[in-house]
Amino acid sequence: MRILNTAATGVRAQQMALDTLGNNISNVNTPGYKAQRVEFAEALASEMRPAGQQFNEQAVGDRLPVGAGVILPTISSNFKQGTIMSTGNPFDLAIEGEGFFPVRTADGTSGYTRVGNFQTDAQGKLVNADGYILELRIPTEAIDLYVNETGKITGFIDEEERVFGQVVIDDAEGEGYYPEGPIEVDESGRPMDWNGDLLTAALVIPPGVEEVQIDSNGVIRGTIDGNLETLGQINLASFANPEGLVKGGDNLYLTPEAPGVTGEELIGTPGSQVQERNVGMLRTQSLEQSNVDLAAAMTDLIQVQRAYQINARMITNGDQMWSMANSLRR
Repeated sequence: MRILNTAATGVRAQQMALDTLGNNISNVNTPGYKAQRVEFAEALASEMRPAGQQFNEQAVGDRLPVGAGVILPTISSNFKQGTIMSTGNPFDLAIEGEGFFPVRTADGTSGYTRVGNFQTDAQGKLVNADGYILELRIPTEAIDLYVNETGKITGFIDEEERVFGQVVIDDAEGEGYYPEGPIEVDESGRPMDWNGDLLTAALVIPPGVEEVQIDSNGVIRGTIDGNLETLGQINLASFANPEGLVKGGDNLYLTPEAPGVTGEELIGTPGSQVQERNVGMLRTQSLEQSNVDLAAAMTDLIQVQRAYQINARMITNGDQMWSMANSLRR
């Protein structure tokens, strides 16, 4: 009898589905959260009677495959757009469409998030609620990149001069030098100096700036001494297969170690098109909410609970059948 092992796979699968649904429901009010779902697949069937089997030179019958239960190939994320709600905070940003905010964690790892709850730190850098720096990324079509004597990074896109961000001096004394002159970027659009080392660059709001504005294309402007100046450009990262990203906690997604899973990382200004993919627009003073459909999640929860009960009952019935078989006497 295979019923015990088959039912056990069902119990384990439904338990995983219950855990996933519970996590979705618990994050119904988490900004930027993307609902997850368990993908089920039939386990490899075994053959009770192989095809072409004969007895006394007569065909016994057709092949008899017997299922071996269910397996869990993956848990996928649903990247459907969540509801966008206004907050009134000038540094809160929501992405309407595809794309992620690229951020840098404390250990220097690059991560990606849909949650744009930004603020300024002691140096004026834009960071999220966890203190992760909003990374300065420059699109590949930008040319003539240059760092001036104040550390400001400029360049040209479609023959239009752009201000991308600011080189930041991280030493405790606040002293140092800016690598004034032409610069390059790496494959992810991060600026490098003439030695090929990554520059510490960020989107910075200088002291004394008034009336900071961020438009839907990611351009940051502010009033300095009565003059409206461009302070930086927020660019977004997009992937051909965002479902291949790995959840890293703190509303972050990380690229997997296996290459090619997510496809090429594409950097573009909000609202632009990069290699036939449309990068989303920014909604200012807003945050994207969780895309969990609570009514659908509760319905799925009831269905999964019933499936769990049925599989558990199959285990009980299988045990009773084994008990009957063991009690047989000649």
